Amino acid sequence: MRARMQAMPPLLSVLTLAVVAAAPAFAQTVTVTPTLNTRLTWTDNVDTDGEDPRQDWIAEVSPGVSVSRASGRFRGYLDASLRNLVHARETDQNETFLAFQGNGEFEAIEDAVFIAASGSISRNSTSSFGRRYSGDELSASEDNETRVWSIAPRYEFRFGDAGAGRLGYESRWLQGGSASIGDQHQKRWTLGLSDPGAFRLFGWGVDYVRTDNSYDDDQGRDVTQDVGRATLFVNIDPQFRVRAIGGYESNDYAVADGEEGAIWGMGFDWYPTERTNISVTGEDRIFGTGYDVQVRHRMARSVWNVSISRDITSSLDELAGGFVLDPVFQLFYQLTDPALPEAERVRIARSAYERAGGVGIRTNAYFVQRSARAGVTFTGARNTLSVSLNQTERQRLNTFSGFLLTDDFSEFDYIKTRSASVSLTHKLSGLATLNGALTRSRSEGQGDSNREIDRSIYTLGVTRKLGPDTTGGLSYRHQKAEGSDDYTENAVTATLGMRF
Repeated sequence: MRARMQAMPPLLSVLTLAVVAAAPAFAQTVTVTPTLNTRLTWTDNVDTDGEDPRQDWIAEVSPGVSVSRASGRFRGYLDASLRNLVHARETDQNETFLAFQGNGEFEAIEDAVFIAASGSISRNSTSSFGRRYSGDELSASEDNETRVWSIAPRYEFRFGDAGAGRLGYESRWLQGGSASIGDQHQKRWTLGLSDPGAFRLFGWGVDYVRTDNSYDDDQGRDVTQDVGRATLFVNIDPQFRVRAIGGYESNDYAVADGEEGAIWGMGFDWYPTERTNISVTGEDRIFGTGYDVQVRHRMARSVWNVSISRDITSSLDELAGGFVLDPVFQLFYQLTDPALPEAERVRIARSAYERAGGVGIRTNAYFVQRSARAGVTFTGARNTLSVSLNQTERQRLNTFSGFLLTDDFSEFDYIKTRSASVSLTHKLSGLATLNGALTRSRSEGQGDSNREIDRSIYTLGVTRKLGPDTTGGLSYRHQKAEGSDDYTENAVTATLGMRF
């Protein structure tokens, strides 16, 4: 069964891309760019397991390819590289692995049937309490590998003057490189019908989501969640509407015989100006109070984002693309060079996002997550400044034995992470850019034992275009972890990237 689960996601992705490639609509412009990225790093503390700091040189040569298409019935990108890390002293830490990031959508039938597919292979610290931060390029151990695959066909249709409907199915796979993450397969059905302005003053909407999760071998029993809602819209004016919500939900995440209960809630959507969006929802759920607050305000040279939420979620939901919707991730994305391939922009932004406390842990468990995130980006003629604040609290739902493996939730019932990050990009010239970032974070775990760690990360570097398709860079990084497991590192890195 394990081999079948590991082979199936890549097979589906390849078949989907093959079908798209064979379609006449795909005959339009496709950009294929071979790449070669090299990196040379000196670090004064390469061994994160030992007590005594050890210096080392680490060379990386990563050939790859980037494929993208931004118009027509297929849109998406794919970036794959073979990362080869070689240590001068700690040769037992040498690694060669595939890094992959892809996301695309094919419009099979115009304005009706769509097929979305995505996948990623990455190696990042799987714990909030590791010595290295999540997103560290040197966290390349096979135990830190995470693979996520997704394929999602859907059917969309319209009815009446402004009604819309949607029927979708998504199949996702989460696979880990060590015993801390077991193989997980998620199947999700979604159905939605809505007409917010059906009767001018009033409108309506209904939606239903069923999620089934299965786990490989004896790593956990199958679990299911059903959530159905009906919404009454009251359109006060074109810029403001109120929502009344009623529904029903059930899941067996916390207890084997399941829990169920009614959903009651209220919300509103307010668009005071063309540059400001405010959406607020509060509900009474079986796990307590759930809420979602989204505020976005755009000015001539700044963008402000605030996100506050409490809901049931999982690592698979976050890793399969949920992080892309986070306003804090969007802030880091805006800092990346628009001339870079889309996959490279996502990779750079995700690394900064995880460093700032974004996707914190890797686990098969479901948990109630309460998060509050805020960020602002100021853009000038030569400077871009981004400030973000993040606080995330995760409380484990799964209490049955035999499910959890060796992740953070095997030790803690509650994990809290707070972080603050400041990033500055300054254009030295038309070819050179100065980059600096400061991140402070604190993680706390409570349960059978208590643990905490304070982390500081400072980075400063310069990148310069050496030619039309060649970029070089030099950077310095200092990171320090204090608490239950101390760690300090200074690292200097030189990079050279080429596109052919």
